[in-house]
Amino acid sequence: MNFDYKNLVVVIFIVALLVAVSGCANTSNNTVNNTTQNIAQNNNSNVKNITNEISSTKAKSLATEYTGMGVTLGTPTLTTYKGVEVWKVPVSTVGENLSVDSIYINAVTGRRVQ
Repeated sequence: MNFDYKNLVVVIFIVALLVAVSGCANTSNNTVNNTTQNIAQNNNSNVKNITNEISSTKAKSLATEYTGMGVTLGTPTLTTYKGVEVWKVPVSTVGENLSVDSIYINAVTGRRVQ
């Protein structure tokens, strides 16, 4: 039996080359897929934060539920309170005992933060 080792070497080389190329292409596709997925997740979280935020007008309206007569509400400002993004609504009372306080309304849920 006459066997040509050159042909065997060529066949092994071609198989090794195909395996190497397919591995590189797969790694490249995984990198592109992971990058695309991360960008999509970041974009979705940014959109979510913007669309769920209540307005300052709505926050001021919600704050009236926690006040009584003789109370004036000021212009809400967006801030962080107790680790939560909130609308800080200034509250002032009129009369002999002038006082200024604030009501904190969660900027996403609209609930009061105490």
